Amino acid sequence: MELSGVETEKRGYRALLQYKDFLKIWAGNTISRFGDAIDSIAFLWMVYKMTGSTLMMGTVMAVNAAPAVLFGMPAGVLVDRMDKKKVMIITDLLRGITTALMAFLYISGMISLWHLYVLTFINSFCEVFASPARASVMQVLVDKKHYLPANSLRQASSSAAEIAGTAVAAVVMGYIGIGAAILIDSATFFLSSFTAIIAKIDIISNKNEPLNMKQFYFEFVEGVTVIKSNIILLVSLTMACLVNLVLAPFNVLLPEYSDKILTAGEKGMSLVLMSFTVGMIAGSLVIGQIGDRFKRSTLIIAGFLGLGIGMMSFGFISYIGLACAAAEATGVFIPIISAGSMTLMQESTPVDKMGRVMATTSTLCLLGLPLGYAVSGILASGINILTTFKFVGVLIILISIPPIFIKQFRQH
Repeated sequence: MELSGVETEKRGYRALLQYKDFLKIWAGNTISRFGDAIDSIAFLWMVYKMTGSTLMMGTVMAVNAAPAVLFGMPAGVLVDRMDKKKVMIITDLLRGITTALMAFLYISGMISLWHLYVLTFINSFCEVFASPARASVMQVLVDKKHYLPANSLRQASSSAAEIAGTAVAAVVMGYIGIGAAILIDSATFFLSSFTAIIAKIDIISNKNEPLNMKQFYFEFVEGVTVIKSNIILLVSLTMACLVNLVLAPFNVLLPEYSDKILTAGEKGMSLVLMSFTVGMIAGSLVIGQIGDRFKRSTLIIAGFLGLGIGMMSFGFISYIGLACAAAEATGVFIPIISAGSMTLMQESTPVDKMGRVMATTSTLCLLGLPLGYAVSGILASGINILTTFKFVGVLIILISIPPIFIKQFRQH
């Protein structure tokens, strides 16, 4: 880990300047996120142009999500045994190659639907390993007391990259084509891999015993036990899963809300989503600078209360201007929750078990989404959209109340 030779205490983002290798990895991740934002639009449009079917788009998205559901938790066991630097380099290189292949197949007119299924599966499979590796690396690149500003910086830059990538995607697709947009994403993976290559990262692994089925099962259970035996991790994970579940109705109903309530159509939906992102950037920048003055639990609980109130406010809004203002205000609380939760997880998890804890958390949060989407349909058919938004807001507020009475959580 890199440490400054100056003993004067630094706070906020200034403190991160001493961690040169973290900044390299952060730059690579931000560049890659920019490419992902371009690709997310270009890829969906490519599938739509190839098939003309929303059903086929759904099946491709299902294939995209499958590796995380099927291999997410087992991958954590393997990542904890691997050299995290090599994992990041290899997964980025593989994704760069598969994305470039997809672009060339499309440009040459040789692409088929099965190509999309295979290449999408490979890319998502790589991400299953890359995500816990990145989370583990952060623990050795940055001192524990600076986890919060580091996580906040990553959140802010990811949101900014998403806005920039979305804007660039429209220009590139309009003037050059879908293939060129996907090639840009491929190039960002290679750049991200290069930043990992030049960064100095200590090797973290737990290769104490040869890996066989019995040992694999033991280490898998060990990762789950870390969460079950730590009230801090257990509360954070439960809150994250529940908020994913109750936020699903908003995501599903936003198009209809924009069209029928705001009477702003797809443009209105884009403006609301953009406003959310702007709010997230602002929240990330603020929390990274002053968040260390507060307990992590205070940030998370306050974030949930603010998010709940913000979501509930949409139930009273039928004007696009007010909806955008509400989205910006609500978006501020999302990084407060995410950065606070991630920081608490990193501070409470042993370095050699972070891969398993991160993979388990991500998988369980992901599993809540299908149930949330199913509930969305039921709610939408029984009550109107505005009432649904009020209901979602109240649920999020209720989620924030039990942790207040858990002393061990409240002390952190």
